[in-house]
Amino acid sequence: MKRAILLALAALSHLSAGAADVIVPHLAGTWGSAASLHAGTAGQTELHLQPDGFGLMAGSTPASQRIDGGAADKPAPRAVIGFPVRATGDGDMLTLQPFLPGGGRQAAKMARIAIACVHAATEAVLTCTGPDGVATAMRRRSATVPSEAAAQIEAARR
Repeated sequence: MKRAILLALAALSHLSAGAADVIVPHLAGTWGSAASLHAGTAGQTELHLQPDGFGLMAGSTPASQRIDGGAADKPAPRAVIGFPVRATGDGDMLTLQPFLPGGGRQAAKMARIAIACVHAATEAVLTCTGPDGVATAMRRRSATVPSEAAAQIEAARR
């Protein structure tokens, strides 16, 4: 009987280990290169990452420059694009891989893309480098993911 209980506990601990966080807790949350995707005049980047490794990455273009002499006090339009990612972690290092929900023709191409991120704890900065070799430094804005982003992440999982 004792042996059966030990085996049952071992099996249950294995199940709970499978549900454990994929990344270290201090890397989950919302990271950004600025206060928002619309801040400043440069292009911006955001990463919304849940503890299980699912997340969203988004980026914006630099703000448009008015050439017509119009009102400069109005926000300039930007293009914003985002995509779901899966993160795997090894301590303070992450590998983000974009994915297409439900597969699709481009799923195999997306699976070959890797974005390497390194967390520098002393500066509290997450620096991610894409396939183009360009590094983007982001600061943690929140330990959580906004509800809108969480809903999009949940939809992408399915």
